[in-house]
Amino acid sequence: MSSTAINTVQIQAAQGRSDELGLHLTRIADTLREVPGCLDYAVQECPSTPGLWTVNGHWQTRECMESHFTLPALQGYIELIGNHLACRLDFNH
Repeated sequence: MSSTAINTVQIQAAQGRSDELGLHLTRIADTLREVPGCLDYAVQECPSTPGLWTVNGHWQTRECMESHFTLPALQGYIELIGNHLACRLDFNH
């Protein structure tokens, strides 16, 4: 029997870019919510640490989660650094 899976990304916004980062993350999440096997993809700014964003993906199975790692939409996370929107990304799965 398969169980659900969760992946988490924490992203620290570059100085003065938190609002823009939040919009970019929301666009990524909106795209990924449409992926087969995705139960939810949520974006939230940490209330105690301004500029620190957490993105959580909830998947029907571990296989669904792992297959989404190859999607072009995930390139958006790499672009956060190149566009100077973020200064740190931490991936957990």
